[in-house]
Amino acid sequence: MKRRFISLALVLVVGGVFLSSCQKEEPLSSNKDVTSFIFEASKNVALEQNIVGVISGTSITASVPFGADIISLIPTIMVSPGAELTPGSGQTTDFSSPVTYTVTAEDGSIKEFDALVALAPAPYVGTWRSNAINFGLGLMYVQVEIDDEGALTLVLEDLISGDLNSNSLKGSFNPKSGSNEDIAVSQAFQWIDKKWTATNAERTFMYHFDNAPAMHFYYCYCYPKDSWAFEVDLHKQ
Repeated sequence: MKRRFISLALVLVVGGVFLSSCQKEEPLSSNKDVTSFIFEASKNVALEQNIVGVISGTSITASVPFGADIISLIPTIMVSPGAELTPGSGQTTDFSSPVTYTVTAEDGSIKEFDALVALAPAPYVGTWRSNAINFGLGLMYVQVEIDDEGALTLVLEDLISGDLNSNSLKGSFNPKSGSNEDIAVSQAFQWIDKKWTATNAERTFMYHFDNAPAMHFYYCYCYPKDSWAFEVDLHKQ
């Protein structure tokens, strides 16, 4: 009986060794993709809602609202199971230029992804015009034309004659300026004797969009501002 027990034990041991030797090791995964790229509002004070990046091949693109500070954004990034990401997810990153991420698979192979973050167009870009208002110079139409490079034309047009007031100007400002802040305008031209004349002065304006699509526009004849010369609702043309 004892011999049978020993023989059975040997059979089980040998069989176990045989089965173990027949088992193949699982190959290491070669998967190395970025599966999601998100700027979470809870981690980025400049954002009011989550921004989801678009992944196309090895390119990642995301558009954040105008005025967001893209030199200190925190992305939340997911990659293939078992893969590693460099730089890692959750790091404060400067996205003023494309950022390259390297994903390393379990088998050591790598794939690089380029993330490009762009600011949404400035909300002030376009031609804006008011209804007739009187802010001490008679009834006027106010028209403001602004481009995405910070060029500004302010026209004050007399309601009756159609002539331009001498406070009309052309100038420039920092195109990254946001809403609800005093913005310095470097005046380059002023409407004098019915023509644009080269001049140098500093003016101030401010804008916001409490009642979009109307833009509320403030203007002061100097910079720094002492008091607003006028404020008016402008409608996009």
